[in-house]
Amino acid sequence: MFRLNYSDFVKGVTMAVFAAVVTYLASVANAPGFDIATLDWQYLLKVAITAMISYLAKNLISDSDGKVFGKIG
Repeated sequence: MFRLNYSDFVKGVTMAVFAAVVTYLASVANAPGFDIATLDWQYLLKVAITAMISYLAKNLISDSDGKVFGKIG
């Protein structure tokens, strides 16, 4: 608990990419007349960074069994 290793960072980046892709697909599905030029890339980057930080924070407070603070989960 309270440690991160290399695989945590790789998984965090993977989660960030998936979050950005899902956000992109949701914007495509919800926007009539969608144009790639109107896509808010800064927003997608913020979503990706937020997902990565959230994943790393979860791993930081979880033990090796995945329990948060060693008790929850």
